[in-house]
Amino acid sequence: MQDESEDYKIIECLCSWYDLLGFGQPLIDSNWDLNNEQCQSQLKRIKSLDLSFVNKYSSAHGTTSFSLNDGIILNYDIDETLNINEQIVKVLDDLALEYESLNVRDVRNGFPGVRGIITFGVRYNYTHVESTFNVSNKKTLAYHPKVFQLNTAFSKAYIMESSGSKSGISGNHLYIDEFLINSMEKILNKKKDDSPVYSIKREINSDSDSIFFTFYRDETSLLRLEFDKRPIEYNFKGIETKLYKYISRQSRQDQLAQEEELRRAQRYLQMEKEEFGDEK
Repeated sequence: MQDESEDYKIIECLCSWYDLLGFGQPLIDSNWDLNNEQCQSQLKRIKSLDLSFVNKYSSAHGTTSFSLNDGIILNYDIDETLNINEQIVKVLDDLALEYESLNVRDVRNGFPGVRGIITFGVRYNYTHVESTFNVSNKKTLAYHPKVFQLNTAFSKAYIMESSGSKSGISGNHLYIDEFLINSMEKILNKKKDDSPVYSIKREINSDSDSIFFTFYRDETSLLRLEFDKRPIEYNFKGIETKLYKYISRQSRQDQLAQEEELRRAQRYLQMEKEEFGDEK
């Protein structure tokens, strides 16, 4: 029995849930028999997407992913003992990029695409053991990854995405929780010593149907997210928030990567000139 005075370590986290649209209906129509011909296209679909490889961008920042049936969860723990201000902006940027990559590939293959939610919450792991292995028969008996043992951010993301069109959450779109933006703003506003000033600026474009959230380090724009300026008012199962439908992103990470690629190409070109000379 746990001591009532025990200090439970609650960890803040960003979490996303991306779900393949239209995946379940062929399974229902085939009475959940994966050997049925109606399921073949979905098996081909999920194999082609390879959800185990979705975490190829944000994993650089310590994001953990977990594939679950036709969806994938991605989680990033907030550690305020570290200088994470710029890193959490990069994580949000990469989570949006993960969604774009997954959705584009699915639509290109002729499927309905992906719907996703990114939100903020807390988690608690009741054990640090992440799996149980039987050495006698060399089989894993149980999986219990610590970041998903009790994760309210995932719970909220899953509930919101599952609400579907009856809550205004429809189509192959990514929705970002206003609670996430507000929580990130509080973290970014905690200035440490001589560290840069981080801020989020909100702008509504009167000439379009867009609202922009721009994340700054001093005067430098790190990430500019464009959303539909008409948020979805969401209130269900204890989750009261606004959801913004994502449209596009402009990222300093992308800009720096493109500049690096250009410099690399220029170096190769210079090496070729030095080795072979200029062609006449």
